[in-house]
Amino acid sequence: MISISTLTANINGNVVFQEDPDSILNDKTARISRTKTLDGGVFIDHRGFVDGDRTFSIMAQVTETQETILTALFEDYTSLLFVVNKEVFLGSIKSQIIDNGSLKMTVLIESKEN
Repeated sequence: MISISTLTANINGNVVFQEDPDSILNDKTARISRTKTLDGGVFIDHRGFVDGDRTFSIMAQVTETQETILTALFEDYTSLLFVVNKEVFLGSIKSQIIDNGSLKMTVLIESKEN
């Protein structure tokens, strides 16, 4: 279950829907770089993981009402709250396609909220 809401009250409302199994919600990438060394080897610099590096790929079936709310959230707000797997994240919708009730959304996470 995914919930998307604004940080402040809004007249459009918030939306809750069930994601499709093809959604990618557990993407975690560490901050790593690899540099070739003069001796023919490599140096790997591992700077750890932060939630701000995460990207969600959300797919779902939505109703017309949900589509209206999602479109308003995408067009009118830069920062939104996303509740995913019982965790709360601050993020922004990078892209959104809704075609015949089929949603495909990419969300860039800024931080995990406590």
